Amino acid sequence: MTPPASTPPSTPQEVPLPPGSFGLPLLGETLDFLRGSQQFINARRKQHGDVFRTNILGGKTVFLIGAEANQWIFAGEGKYLKNRWSYAIRQLLGARCLSLIEGQEHLERRRLLAPHFSYAAMRDFVPTIEALATRHFEQWAARPGDFRLWDAMRTLTFEIALTLIFGQNSVDVPFLLRHFQTWTAGLFSVAPVNLPFTPFGRALASKQAMLDSLDRVVSERQQRTEQPPDLLGSLINSRDDAGNPLPRETIVEELQLLLFAGHDTTVTAMSNLMLLLAQHPEELQKGRDALAALPTPLTLDTLRGTPRLTWLLFEGMRLIPPIGGAFRATTQEVVYNGYRIPEGWTVMVSIGATRAEANWTEPEHFDPERFSPERQEQKKPGTYIPFGGGPRICLGQHFAMVEMSVMLALLLKHYTWELVPGQDLQYVLFPFPKPKSGIQLRFHRAGAQSR
Repeated sequence: MTPPASTPPSTPQEVPLPPGSFGLPLLGETLDFLRGSQQFINARRKQHGDVFRTNILGGKTVFLIGAEANQWIFAGEGKYLKNRWSYAIRQLLGARCLSLIEGQEHLERRRLLAPHFSYAAMRDFVPTIEALATRHFEQWAARPGDFRLWDAMRTLTFEIALTLIFGQNSVDVPFLLRHFQTWTAGLFSVAPVNLPFTPFGRALASKQAMLDSLDRVVSERQQRTEQPPDLLGSLINSRDDAGNPLPRETIVEELQLLLFAGHDTTVTAMSNLMLLLAQHPEELQKGRDALAALPTPLTLDTLRGTPRLTWLLFEGMRLIPPIGGAFRATTQEVVYNGYRIPEGWTVMVSIGATRAEANWTEPEHFDPERFSPERQEQKKPGTYIPFGGGPRICLGQHFAMVEMSVMLALLLKHYTWELVPGQDLQYVLFPFPKPKSGIQLRFHRAGAQSR
């Protein structure tokens, strides 16, 4: 049983640091981590166990692995732990957005945004997602040759996120997508040098172009006497306890964050699930059979009444977690499982490592029915955490599940796809798990002749 978090005894030297190595001066073990984060974790876990220390990405870091460790971390938010982001992310996200603010301000912002991401709010948005996804899938099927799934999925999910935030026909989609892709490419820069030819420098320039564009949209919307029922309207109508509106700069930064939060993880989850289904035709057929009688147009009730959609999505995110981990920082010296973690150290939330927990049956096997009511292998708290946990659990988890359910239902009912032979499907795991080929597909309408 994992002991509760606590400050160390009066003689801290009696409590050891976690086992491990800090590696080279300054650089630490960063290069090993970037070469393969999962191999890095597995090797050190085999040597030291589920708690070990290292020095990566510029800071002394402790990895805590397992369901109990995850629960301890999530319970510590705002007590003995706080959120931690890299320098590049802090510079590119904006200081006043939800991910970077703390304490009461963070709770108030979540309360403001939460109603737009509830299941109830998604009910009215299902037809919009269905229409957008159908238009894109038809374009995929009409292409004369193979195509790269990752790029096509990015375009689709970006347009869905824009529509949720701004409503219909409010922004220049191609302009924002172009700068968004440059901006996100710099978020995970290991060496964030602000020069025009570096990824980080280009990302800063694209951030400013996006902010200028979004600022014009917000300015125009603020002139209206009534706001449409979208996320931007909610942010504009928001008032603090003193009756003051959010500053325009804060609204613009929040919009930029929402675009990021509602995009790359969904692209990763959906693209990798389509790859898994192509590699497991028996599970693909089970999905098609379960969806054969699903009526259209789709509704939230019919989607939720088709449990295999959820099983497939959950199993895809278990086997290939869209985010392998997250970072926290200790706000005081604490003891976990008999080891001392000094104040200011980074604590790694090892989301990806839980896929091999002992309670999963054959954890490396793609088995959607492990999430069925009869098995419920994810029941143990902290074992299955694709959306994180605690006060910072993903605000958009319901939106993501509904969005992906609509897309998956349409794909299974109306389309077929197969992998192009000979492509490189070896995974690059940082910052998101992605095959090197970007997943080359042959995609067509069900019943049509394969190209």
